[in-house]
Amino acid sequence: MSKPELTISNLPLCSFCRYVIIGNHRDAWTFGAVDPNSGTAAMLEIAERLSQLEKKGWRPRRTIIVCSWDAEEFALIGSTEWAEDNIDIIGSRAVAYLNVDISVFGPGGLVPRATPQLDELIQEASRMVPDPDDPSHTLYDYMIRQNPPIARVAGAGTDFAAFVQHIGVPSLDMSYGLFSEYPVYHSLYDDFVWMQRFGDPLFHRHVALASVWGLIALRLADDEIIPFNYVSYASELEESSKVVEDGCPGCAVSFSPLHKSIKQLEKAAMKIHMEKKVLQADKWGLNTRERTLKVREMNDRLMMAERAFTNREGLAGRPWYKHMIYASSDQDDWGTKAFPG
Repeated sequence: MSKPELTISNLPLCSFCRYVIIGNHRDAWTFGAVDPNSGTAAMLEIAERLSQLEKKGWRPRRTIIVCSWDAEEFALIGSTEWAEDNIDIIGSRAVAYLNVDISVFGPGGLVPRATPQLDELIQEASRMVPDPDDPSHTLYDYMIRQNPPIARVAGAGTDFAAFVQHIGVPSLDMSYGLFSEYPVYHSLYDDFVWMQRFGDPLFHRHVALASVWGLIALRLADDEIIPFNYVSYASELEESSKVVEDGCPGCAVSFSPLHKSIKQLEKAAMKIHMEKKVLQADKWGLNTRERTLKVREMNDRLMMAERAFTNREGLAGRPWYKHMIYASSDQDDWGTKAFPG
């Protein structure tokens, strides 16, 4: 197998460098106008806008890496090999991975899935982008009518898998529209004509998706304190634990240690959330050096918390899957599974 086409080797390997990674795969079964070229088009537009900002003197607080993956359709080979080759750097410095496999299926609004600490950021970014199919509303207005508004990145159907399930990097994947509105999946008819006639005749859905994708990347790259909120993570885990518990009636297993751990996480999440607000309001009266060190320490805690949900030994019978909260079902790589261990 050839070596990955992308490498981190030419990036600054400083202890304080942090990476926000965005990615999309470029290989398709046939023409791939929807899957994956709609996502590729959106990513290239984001790259162009970042270049324009750079020419005006902007420099991101954290490095943004733009990745074009090959061989996604062949078991996620491109992104997985790159992540495995750079696992030490990614594991210690990656803030988040933001994936868009397909940017537009058709009508239907924003459909995100993510690890829960990104929920609040997704909501804030989606409030800033008008819904192209109903400009009197925002992408957020449609999203909150879904059940759930934000799904989870538990399946292994696209390139976030290696980042979240193998390394433990907070991850996002999103699209505009519903898969049910996309009847030409992996067929010869997934071409520009179908996209122009049915998927996005005015290409304004592409613009909307690229806008919210770019806004999320900019917030993660430029906010002084990484905009993660783990309070929603604790709530999500409590709901997931109930599903597991309800699916095991009469089991001779006590779930109280699990509930206790979730409560401890909730307390820790509330504590750092309050610390973040105090630090942002500058109520501690810190000098410049003290504030810099406090911000760095807080950001590292926020960034590395997801890694704590991984187990070095991996899941029983599936050692590559390290994440103890989210993984694909052992019967269905596309299916989701909470607490897969």
